[in-house]
Amino acid sequence: MLKHNNIHLVLMEKKHIINKVQWVNDPEVRNTMFFDNISEVGTSKWLDQVSVDPTREDYIVLESERETPIGFASVVNIDYKNSKAETYICIGEKSYWGMGYGTDVKRILMRHVFKNLALNKLYSFNWAENEGMVYINQKLGFTKEGVLRSDRLANGEWKDRVLFSMLKSEYDNLNN
Repeated sequence: MLKHNNIHLVLMEKKHIINKVQWVNDPEVRNTMFFDNISEVGTSKWLDQVSVDPTREDYIVLESERETPIGFASVVNIDYKNSKAETYICIGEKSYWGMGYGTDVKRILMRHVFKNLALNKLYSFNWAENEGMVYINQKLGFTKEGVLRSDRLANGEWKDRVLFSMLKSEYDNLNN
């Protein structure tokens, strides 16, 4: 279990599939991510595959006091040879938006990647228009490496993605 403040992350299990499907299929939530609609059956098959994939870790985000699922987060593309990994997060319960939970999840993932996995680089891609995630990355000291213009087709329109990264040395400097 990974913890920070009022939340903790646990590895995703079958019982969490219904939450993930509900969040991803909410158009307002999905608009912040790189997902299409998903089904419970398809997500169950996906979880069976990724739960044994050593290059990723998929978590459910729980509000600690009530153990309420509020989102999901992942460390993906774990590359020990090149000492880097990618993260993504989604606070699916919209009533928790704007309350700092996304920042806390990102902090948990940062600490995990740099301290537990002992990697050198953490990166993430975000829609350029996702002001919340852009703000979180900037607030936590990530470097904006660039904009991938018209990089993905989503809902019939080309969207830009922003690449953010942080090195372990930068993390250490910010957390000493």
